[in-house]
Amino acid sequence: MKLKTKLYLSAAALVVLMSIFLVATKSYFNNQEINEASDQCYEKGGQPNVSMTALTLNYSFSCESEQ
Repeated sequence: MKLKTKLYLSAAALVVLMSIFLVATKSYFNNQEINEASDQCYEKGGQPNVSMTALTLNYSFSCESEQ
């Protein structure tokens, strides 16, 4: 292979690996935030309601009281 081709493939591989790392990091921290918020909701006697969007990795959280 030519040197240019190897450089392009290396750059593309680096971009893919960084993208995977960033998605995994965002997913991990979202999970940590949801767990913490859920624990606090349970302590208040509520029921957590979480809805997530897979494509953008966003979520919405609400704590509904059972009273």
